[in-house]
Amino acid sequence: MSLTLYASLLLAAPVASELPETGIPDKTEGFFVAPAGQRFAQVRIEKRVIIRVPRRRPLMASAMADIARSSRPTTYKQKKIGKCLPMRSILGVQRFGERYLDLVTRDRKQIRARLKKKCQARSFYSGFYMEKSSDGKICTDRDVLHSRTGSKCEIDRFRLLVPE
Repeated sequence: MSLTLYASLLLAAPVASELPETGIPDKTEGFFVAPAGQRFAQVRIEKRVIIRVPRRRPLMASAMADIARSSRPTTYKQKKIGKCLPMRSILGVQRFGERYLDLVTRDRKQIRARLKKKCQARSFYSGFYMEKSSDGKICTDRDVLHSRTGSKCEIDRFRLLVPE
């Protein structure tokens, strides 16, 4: 919850002078009544950082230039990489096949993320959200990707895509 919500809840609480002077629970109202002159309040502040990774759309001009250069599409070879990636390096995502998402990084690398068995890549047609971890990395078998449609999926593995 946000700090403004907590502040408004505190302001909406009755003042101790407006409450009955008994120090016992008031069963009709459903809350504990503080003794006269005392006021109780509790505030809990939580901080969450949510990172949004948008869908990466290919530019039409570059697509047309690629078609003019060659008629066959580029093929990629997959290479193993580690189990974690820095979250800050991910710029965008494209869906590939049924269970794969292609992540585009700041240094123009393409990384293919395979989702767990029951997850479908089409749920991530408009990108995904992820909660920032304490180490600032997104890791397989640990972090959860949230789609805008409400789906939640873990990543099974990462592979670096290298043109052949």
